[in-house]
Amino acid sequence: MRYSRQRELIANMLKNRKDHPTADMIYASAREIEPNISLGTVYRNLKQLSEEGTILTLETQDKKIHYDGDVSRHSHFLCDKCGKIIDLFQPAETPKELNQLGLVVSSEKCVYYGICPDCQK
Repeated sequence: MRYSRQRELIANMLKNRKDHPTADMIYASAREIEPNISLGTVYRNLKQLSEEGTILTLETQDKKIHYDGDVSRHSHFLCDKCGKIIDLFQPAETPKELNQLGLVVSSEKCVYYGICPDCQK
């Protein structure tokens, strides 16, 4: 893929965030640095970064896509009430059943849904 200053900007912004922003949030932040960047450019670059595995995507209950710049092996918890997304870094193993079936896992995405402690109060 050819180098793009805007793609590098978006990738770096996501690497430095822990809040799993939407494309609109990324667009607003990117405009502070690159005022002429368009929303279409942000969407195109997010799609490319996701396809190449540089970032992760998470779809929430409200059907919004959120982005994660941390591609290390981890899971996510999504609160059904407030929409908060929490990173879970507990060790996880590939289920033995997959290996027993002769399946080779190339990637995974684990998302838990429920109610966060704040919403339980």
